[in-house]
Amino acid sequence: MSIFRKTLCFILSAVFAFSVLFTTAGSSAAAYPEDIPIIYIHGEGSSVGVYAEDGSFHRVDNMSIDTDKLTALLSENKDVLLKAFATQDWTDFCDLLAGFMTDSFGESALGKDGMPKDGSVAELVYDENRVGAQSAGTNLERFGFDYDWRLDPTDNMERLHNYAEMVMKVTGCDKYAIVGRCEGACLAVTYWETYHDPRLTDIVLYASALKGAIPVGEAFSGSMYIDPECVERFVYEADLNLNVEITESLTLTDQLLNSILKFTSDIYGLDYACWAVNNVYQQIYNKVTPKALKDTFATFPGFWAMCEDQYYEKAKDVLFGGEEEEYAGLIAKIDNYHYNIMNRAEEILKDAENSGVDVSNVVKYGLQSYPLSKDSMILSDQMCRVDYAGLGTTCTRVDEKLSGDYVNKAFENGTVRYISPDLTIDASTTPFRDTTWYIKNLEHQNFTEAVDCLFFEIVSTPGMTVRTNPDYPQFLFFNNETQELLKLNSEEHKTQSDQYNEEMEDDLARFLKPFFSFLFRIVTLLTKIFTLPSRA
Repeated sequence: MSIFRKTLCFILSAVFAFSVLFTTAGSSAAAYPEDIPIIYIHGEGSSVGVYAEDGSFHRVDNMSIDTDKLTALLSENKDVLLKAFATQDWTDFCDLLAGFMTDSFGESALGKDGMPKDGSVAELVYDENRVGAQSAGTNLERFGFDYDWRLDPTDNMERLHNYAEMVMKVTGCDKYAIVGRCEGACLAVTYWETYHDPRLTDIVLYASALKGAIPVGEAFSGSMYIDPECVERFVYEADLNLNVEITESLTLTDQLLNSILKFTSDIYGLDYACWAVNNVYQQIYNKVTPKALKDTFATFPGFWAMCEDQYYEKAKDVLFGGEEEEYAGLIAKIDNYHYNIMNRAEEILKDAENSGVDVSNVVKYGLQSYPLSKDSMILSDQMCRVDYAGLGTTCTRVDEKLSGDYVNKAFENGTVRYISPDLTIDASTTPFRDTTWYIKNLEHQNFTEAVDCLFFEIVSTPGMTVRTNPDYPQFLFFNNETQELLKLNSEEHKTQSDQYNEEMEDDLARFLKPFFSFLFRIVTLLTKIFTLPSRA
């Protein structure tokens, strides 16, 4: 039972932890050319804290799931969990879990109007006398912008504009550039739409959540789905650093877990486990999520700014259905951003470009996303899909390539130069096809100094395109060992996903998988039908 409990806790923690969707990577070095300072808008702009009635201030610890507390809670309430499994009545368990979420994150929740409650603030650390360039050991520097990432991007605009004025005053420059990372991309686009500042030379999007970030929409709308092959791939690709002694003679390691998952997947035990979790998740979702999220993350307009369009309306209905009047202030905020910024992002950026601003995009790829969505196999950086972050970029799944017919048609159309050497990306379909760079083998949370150097090359070279500098072609590969960006060579540069595909290519069980998966779905469907009366 010990392993079962740990597995269940991991799954439950993952469902909610990935809903939080934080980019917790710290600031890495950046830079600015002497004449054009770069304002770097982080994905997580500042620490969140609370002022108590006595005037003391304390931070909310990293806004993450405390798995030890969750494990202890479930251990202390085994009867509640067993009753839920036995009767399929999840009411008590849902109340338990929702209470845990509210206790863990309720302090940082915003009000029903999407604005901070009394005492809840972001810890913003600069003023005009403390604006300084950040560096991490290189000769390049940048100015990191602190903001309350919980708020709607528009509610951070005045602060960002004031910060730009401070940076120009400190540097003595009359121009500046903006790099927006993850949620920071949402602020960058909102900033241009708000101010149209002619002093802004560049907007660079980086690992952009402008069109959505996984799994905000999936979590808010109840559309999460755990795919067995994605789980197997995720564990294969991830470095979990497992070293858990189960018995005196058995230790759980990454290698052992990979072997177990491969074996269970081949005989479809993993399919059954994932089906069971999906079945449970769907039953508890409508009871847990609206209650828990409305007291926590669903009050953050900043999260709603990263809710994919395909899930947006459903998410609002799930979380605020029947309470639209009570949450009218919050809904008005998120609607304004969603329909006037997110859904018009390309139009806004084109307007910036037509006004003389150089618009560039740096997209990470080569990985599947976290295995909590039916779209988890689409190329991504684990957090942001390539087609979204790449603003319409055509991409494949992690286990596919562009077809021969597709490539031949690109030859005929004269767009084959936009197809990646590994035949997974066609950059010709984004409106910024000549100023979008794609970096393979770089995870969302890894914000390496090597990419900072690319930013400064872009900003210091007016009108730079993917063909300007041979050191920075359109398709690059990140070498984790040397921390270098290299010109992508599809034969030499392999990701974990590539290795997985090659290892499984001739596997007999993989060849037979579609047939057995079909049989398995029939069996599970019949099981579900015949067990319905016992759930009533």
